Amino acid sequence: MQAPDRHELNAGQTLPYVYGLDRLVLLPQTPHRLFAYWEITPLLWKNMHDRYQDLWAAGQTVLRIINLDTGSLRQPAVDEKAGNWYVSKVEADRTYRAELGRILADGTYLPFLVSNTIRTPRASLAAAIDPKWRPFAFWQHRYYRRIPGGLSSAEFCCPVQESQIKGESS
Repeated sequence: MQAPDRHELNAGQTLPYVYGLDRLVLLPQTPHRLFAYWEITPLLWKNMHDRYQDLWAAGQTVLRIINLDTGSLRQPAVDEKAGNWYVSKVEADRTYRAELGRILADGTYLPFLVSNTIRTPRASLAAAIDPKWRPFAFWQHRYYRRIPGGLSSAEFCCPVQESQIKGESS
């Protein structure tokens, strides 16, 4: 197999900064932290601005994080041009969805992007242990039982002769 030349790896092409898709993606980063990124096309922004005019201009963009298990929500204000946002202090082992929306000047909430649904990982060990995956201590005990001369690595390398145990000289 021949290694590719460096010039073949980057054939002068770069990844685009935007893809021209209206989207909001939500990802779990840790059990207690989420990451959201989005792209708002100029066409969507213009259509929303034209539809709601002064109410839209005086409004504030928010990222609504909805806990689908409890029904609770958080709504931090974000800069729509930022393109991404971290959300800390969420609950572990819960299902979440996000909406990028705008609170208009009259107090109306208007969502314009909805994310995928995700579940944060557990923050603890599983309650049940699969019998195929036994704890390490079990395998450690089983392995060390097989070592001749005890658990010491020195004894494993250089086993003691019976004549040395009885005090006999050779």
